[in-house]
Amino acid sequence: MIKQKKSLIAGGVVAALACAWWGLGVYASGKAEDELLALLDKTGQRDMVHWKSISASPFGSAKLKEVTIGSAASPIARIETVKISGLRNSYDRQSGDVTIEGAALPNGNSVLSQTDLIRQAGKSDLPPANLRVRWDYQRDDDNASIHLNLEQPDALDAELMLGLERVNGAAALAEDGAALGALGMMGIMGLGRIDRALAPLAQVRITEGSLSLKDDGYVKRSIELYKRYNIAAVPGEGNPDKQRAKLFDKFIDDARKQCIQRQAMAGFEDNDDACSAAANFASGEDREIHLTLNPRNGVSVAEMLSGGGRDYSKVLALFSPTLKN
Repeated sequence: MIKQKKSLIAGGVVAALACAWWGLGVYASGKAEDELLALLDKTGQRDMVHWKSISASPFGSAKLKEVTIGSAASPIARIETVKISGLRNSYDRQSGDVTIEGAALPNGNSVLSQTDLIRQAGKSDLPPANLRVRWDYQRDDDNASIHLNLEQPDALDAELMLGLERVNGAAALAEDGAALGALGMMGIMGLGRIDRALAPLAQVRITEGSLSLKDDGYVKRSIELYKRYNIAAVPGEGNPDKQRAKLFDKFIDDARKQCIQRQAMAGFEDNDDACSAAANFASGEDREIHLTLNPRNGVSVAEMLSGGGRDYSKVLALFSPTLKN
């Protein structure tokens, strides 16, 4: 009897916890939807974003399913799932983590499939793309970080990271819609000193950064197109594909040597390493390439704009960058 009572009590506790969790989830879902609608109202996008369902946990994460962008009758894009977590929107801190899975046009192809960059590689019927965006702005510390991860199957993956400081002025400007509108009008009418008004942007400093690319077919297709349309095979000199492959290898080798000799990557920490990394990636020998920024004390936007005019190597040198596979 005692054992039965204990079992009943344990079962009751589990059931109570399950009900409480379900209730909190329902409350969180309703609250999350209200907050999203309020945000869309604030930005004037409520009529342009729709979703079939939303679920949320008591710990601050939310998931939207079957999201459409554009009018309900004629959407311009569809997203399978949007996941949101770590969202903060207080005065002192603004942060979040948003993952977009399955972003496609109405025809089912990736939202990136119609961009010039993708079309240049000869394939536009790409599967839906995935994107993850993370940000963290801390007003008291006057710094921010941004992370972007893009996955485009059958093309490439990209990852971008930036660490910033002295961002409070730029953040205040971005939050002031009226000020931004006035700046735009000043630019159109040619009134005032816009450079002074945009001074907060010039103060932003980049303290660290990186960009990584991983080929998933884009570079390979680009190479084949280059061989086909830019390298002529000689009749009677053997297999045309083998001829083009040999000439392409020579082209890459010559480009690598010229890059090293002419110090074309002089802005990088090591010119020769950067030339080799670029050649290896462009030739398809290595599927990955990584750019890393290593500024000693950070580099401001103002320094970048005044660093070297048209001499981009001087601007690059401010970051002591490396380029590797």
